[in-house]
Amino acid sequence: MAEIEIDTPLLDYGLDSVRSAELVIDLERAFSIEISDEEASTLHTARAVIDCVSAKTGQAAVRRAKVGA
Repeated sequence: MAEIEIDTPLLDYGLDSVRSAELVIDLERAFSIEISDEEASTLHTARAVIDCVSAKTGQAAVRRAKVGA
């Protein structure tokens, strides 16, 4: 399995617009988050994807903690 460099554009790995849309859908399902079209358009590197998911899951955890408190 090839390693992905965190700051290499995902286009360099063959992520075209169709695969990019599929990635966003998969991320939304896997992490129970919503990624807007505007946010999705900024996901050009693995670092950007990680940062987006981390921010979204952190926000979700905070919301769950407030509801449960």
